[in-house]
Amino acid sequence: MSAGQWLTDLRCRLVIIAPLALLAATAAGCGDRAPSDTPVTPSRAPVSLRLAYGTKIHYAPQIIALKKGFFSDQGLSVEAKAVQAGIQAAEAMTSGSADVAVMGDAPAIIAAASGMPVKIVASYGGGEKMHRIVASAASGIRSPADLKGKRVGLQMGSSTHGGFLLFLKKNRLAPGDLTLIPLDPSDMPEAMLTGQIDAAVGSEPWPSNIEERVPASHHVATLSGLGNTYPLVMLVTERYAEEHPEAVVAALRATKQAVSFMRRDPDKAAGLIASATGVPVERERKIMDTLEWGVVLDDATINSLKQTADFLQAQGKIASMPDWSKTIDRSFIHRMSEAR
Repeated sequence: MSAGQWLTDLRCRLVIIAPLALLAATAAGCGDRAPSDTPVTPSRAPVSLRLAYGTKIHYAPQIIALKKGFFSDQGLSVEAKAVQAGIQAAEAMTSGSADVAVMGDAPAIIAAASGMPVKIVASYGGGEKMHRIVASAASGIRSPADLKGKRVGLQMGSSTHGGFLLFLKKNRLAPGDLTLIPLDPSDMPEAMLTGQIDAAVGSEPWPSNIEERVPASHHVATLSGLGNTYPLVMLVTERYAEEHPEAVVAALRATKQAVSFMRRDPDKAAGLIASATGVPVERERKIMDTLEWGVVLDDATINSLKQTADFLQAQGKIASMPDWSKTIDRSFIHRMSEAR
């Protein structure tokens, strides 16, 4: 398959996938501070790195690392490429215009399953609480049981969709017990305002968008306790990983510096994020606290990716599983943690 054909195929399959922000880290991963959190003085010329990322809360560590100069601290000269979503980040790597990209779990899995020569080298955020169910005041929905017979807006084929099906099963409901309304997350507030849906489920910041725009709409539940941390991940092209392994490690260390800064001074971090996203500081601060942040590639992260991959294959979004032995590469995380 030619590069052009591959790109067209990838776009067709990714276009319905929400760039979830969908982010994973264990408490231990978020809490420890390795020597790599400390800036280093480059001993040689900076290494160039082209980074594709989105100007959204899901990419907070990258936004902060750029604004605070953490990449430079680690000896990198970063050419930042702001994109709209995970699909564009993947395409930037495909076209050869990016060496590293950050995105949600579903776009990353689809890219890897499509044969794209990439490595998943870390998760830097996510968490079980990033997917939420919100309902209108008139719906009468106050608990999972109240969803029966209701109309629920959902982006079909996303990792939110997969998590919601597990949520229904956990709460002894079947998809047929309610009506699933396929919607783009950006259309959910209007659909609820006009009475087309009773509730919606989505990944932050979409539930917060609904609560902000729909009077008296309210939180019902999170998609937690389902064995999935919905990781946000960093992908690196195989070529760049082979030619510049130290630069990949440096990028992870810069990301960890940013996470440490977020934990150390969350108010300032929220301000930096808001200056990039255009979203009010208070709202970014709230969502930032909802998610979990930490540079890891642990078993929980990998199992979460595999669970989402199973769902995507069952939905026909991927024809086969990624070759996990090639796609998952823990070596860079291990080197990141080594003492400098």
